[in-house]
Amino acid sequence: MERLRLIAMTSCLVLTAYWAGAQQTGVVDYPTLGIRFTIPDGWKGAESGEVFLMGSDTQPGLIILMTHQESQIQNLKTQAEAGLVDEGISLQKAGDFEKVGSEGIGAEFSGNIQGTQAKAYIAAVVNPFGTGVTVVAATDVPNYSSLYKQLAKEVAGSLQFSQPKEPPVTEEWRQTLQGAKLTYLDSYSSSGFDSYGGYSDHEEILLCGTRFTFYKNSRMSIDTGGAYASSLDKSNNAGNWTVTTNASGVPLLHLQYDNGDVSDFELEYKETKTYLNGYRYFRTYDHGECR
Repeated sequence: MERLRLIAMTSCLVLTAYWAGAQQTGVVDYPTLGIRFTIPDGWKGAESGEVFLMGSDTQPGLIILMTHQESQIQNLKTQAEAGLVDEGISLQKAGDFEKVGSEGIGAEFSGNIQGTQAKAYIAAVVNPFGTGVTVVAATDVPNYSSLYKQLAKEVAGSLQFSQPKEPPVTEEWRQTLQGAKLTYLDSYSSSGFDSYGGYSDHEEILLCGTRFTFYKNSRMSIDTGGAYASSLDKSNNAGNWTVTTNASGVPLLHLQYDNGDVSDFELEYKETKTYLNGYRYFRTYDHGECR
């Protein structure tokens, strides 16, 4: 799976020496991200959800790789100064920034992870081709040493970036969607004593050549017997479309509107049905609207 995304570490950063995942060693390659790195000697790794997780049979703690989309070192510093705070995790910068390679920074962090006092060295590296990488080497406070700084820097130093390779699925989707009309329909109504409420949504995306038109009609109404309110939202826009992938290799329908706006929809097949961002869209071709 070509998946490496930035998520909260709450569920995966378990500060123990126990490691029981499916293991990889040596070089790890993500060609659709243009990212390659090497697992340190004595450690082994595997994808865990949406991060890459490394553990050791002899050393406590973990090494986690996550992606980021920052292209400027200063932005990485600003984020680091704010700390990493999420459900079950709170880490604050506890040391000065250090240069990591030519396009990265690193610093020590300390705080609390899932009720355990923890320390970590975090290194973040900018990728000139797009998706960058953050490396976290962490353990509980009693077991922390300069080894974890060394490990984070070793992994960060092994990073090799290249132009991402487009996966075959993007061209497959382009061919599938060429000339298609994607239609989304949804409605709801309820009624009670002296009251009524409901809404309806209708969207159409017409894909012809490299151009698209997007039509949306949404209506909502409420009647409480003594008062009535309704709203209508209509839009009709056009632009250029293509199929790309996100940092996780998930195919996206990319709409570039003529007014400069951009929309991306995650594409998925479920039992031969087409889904955009998890919602079912009817895909038809016999509409006669492409000229």
